[in-house]
Amino acid sequence: MAITHPVSGAMAAEPSPPTTDSTTHIDPELYDKAIMHATTMAMPAPSDPRQISSSLVQRLRSGDIEALYSVARSLNGRNAGDDRVTSVQLWHALADGPASAAALGFSYAEVDVELALRYFVQASQGKRKEDDGTGTGGGPHQAAMFNAGRLFLERNDVASSFAYIRGCANVEREYPAYAKEELTRTCAEAYDTLSTRIRGETISPPGIEDAAEMFPYASMEEFPLPDTREFTIWARGMEYLEMYAKMVREGTEVGDISGRRKGKTYLLAAQQELEQFQNGSKGGMSELQQYLLDIILGRLQYLMMAMEAADGGLDEL
Repeated sequence: MAITHPVSGAMAAEPSPPTTDSTTHIDPELYDKAIMHATTMAMPAPSDPRQISSSLVQRLRSGDIEALYSVARSLNGRNAGDDRVTSVQLWHALADGPASAAALGFSYAEVDVELALRYFVQASQGKRKEDDGTGTGGGPHQAAMFNAGRLFLERNDVASSFAYIRGCANVEREYPAYAKEELTRTCAEAYDTLSTRIRGETISPPGIEDAAEMFPYASMEEFPLPDTREFTIWARGMEYLEMYAKMVREGTEVGDISGRRKGKTYLLAAQQELEQFQNGSKGGMSELQQYLLDIILGRLQYLMMAMEAADGGLDEL
């Protein structure tokens, strides 16, 4: 990725690099502030601070993104309000990268949770190969994944919380270079704690919809894996359940006899698929998944019994 800016008097000696799809555009006034701060940055134990500062300025003028990020981080660490504002403005300009998006998430965490969550989610996605000027892509920001999971939990979106906290714990599998051992351990512990809390909820356990949404993220081993027999059976069961849920949303499951018959057909089909899944997957499911599946099947049985009672006990299927 490169930095481009309109050439001003302070930068006339350096031509702007060519514009590409991965180019970051910096407002010239903001860029001048970054250059000014770079000339005065205090670096840790330098042998010659002037050489390091000069080198940083040269890197900025040559379009080095990491140099600009270093300046933003330094500005954010100062107590001056204007410097913090400038750092956030720089991170906004760099926000297509995981590190900058994560920095924005932390910056907004105490003042705008929704915006902080948006940036944490963005940082969690890393950079796709097609969006990266190097063609190599980039891994997710592990700390951003953990914080996204934490904020989703505060919003009572437990399924999304599980997804991001599990992703944080599993970063080391696919992107080991982006994983930190302590953070991996913290995420794994948080995942286990949340799982235990859900299983121990006796006053208000998850409903059928929440249980179904949580289920795919309720296994640290990501069971059932795509393109497997278990995944196909689970997906069919969810399709039938969604067909019934659509009827509920439209109010047609309690209409005439034809509507009730169709609703019961979907429930029965979902029950059969999920019981088949349960019987063939006991060794693969986590304890939380077994708990959630029991909730789903129990609720299905209750709904079918309620329909039969409404029909005077007659089986219309």
